[in-house]
Amino acid sequence: MKTTLLASTHWLMEEDGDGRVVWLARQPVPFASIEELTSANAAVLRLIASRHRSAGIVVDMRQASARNDAAFEEAMHGMRAQITSSFARTAVLVRTQAGLLQVSRLTRQDGATSFATTIEAEALHFARGEWTEPSRG
Repeated sequence: MKTTLLASTHWLMEEDGDGRVVWLARQPVPFASIEELTSANAAVLRLIASRHRSAGIVVDMRQASARNDAAFEEAMHGMRAQITSSFARTAVLVRTQAGLLQVSRLTRQDGATSFATTIEAEALHFARGEWTEPSRG
């Protein structure tokens, strides 16, 4: 059973019943401006609680519009930093190989640790702490 923490135009944030995983899904509606992005992200960040420090998070970006302009990436930096420092494990779920490359680049730039995948089950297992080294056979 999931509890909905936030349902907005841009984000759906849910917590599983045992509190081990938060699911943060980007909705398909594009941001009209950097100000709108900043406001939407602030609403998400306000919901991160101390109980989440031992939990994992899946950030599901599969519905997000592809965007990598400098202003957007800079505006998203604070959110990425707060998420990776507030949860024990961060999995990023993307739709494409290009998405995997972008997450890898941003993770390196941020000096953060996260696991990126296109496979939902892998993201969930990683966020739950059920494995740390997925095989890539």
